[in-house]
Amino acid sequence: MHEAVLARDAAYTRLRRVTGGVVAVAVGLSAVFAAVAANATHAKRTIVRTQAGVGARQLRPLSVAPAAPLVSAQSDAPPPAQAPQATAPTPSYAPPVVSSGGS
Repeated sequence: MHEAVLARDAAYTRLRRVTGGVVAVAVGLSAVFAAVAANATHAKRTIVRTQAGVGARQLRPLSVAPAAPLVSAQSDAPPPAQAPQATAPTPSYAPPVVSSGGS
C-alpha cells in the first residue's frame, strides 16, 4: 500500500507541473495574440511631402476691402446716412435627425 501512495503523490506532482506549464503557455500566447490584434487594427498612414515649387499650388493674394471714410470728431456736418441694418437670420426649428442602431 505504501507504493500506491507514492505513485499517487508522484502523479499529483506531475499533474501540477503540467498544469503550470499549460497556464504559462496560454498566458504567453494570449499576450502574443493581443499584440498582433492591436497592431492589425490601426491603419498606417504614409505622409509624402513634396517640395515647394514644381508641384506646389499657387495661392491667390487676398483681396483687400476699401477702408471706410474717416470722419472728424469735431465736424459740424451731419453724419452720413447709414444703410438699414440687415436682420439676423432666424433659426428653423426642425426636429433633430434621429438615428438608432449601430453604424
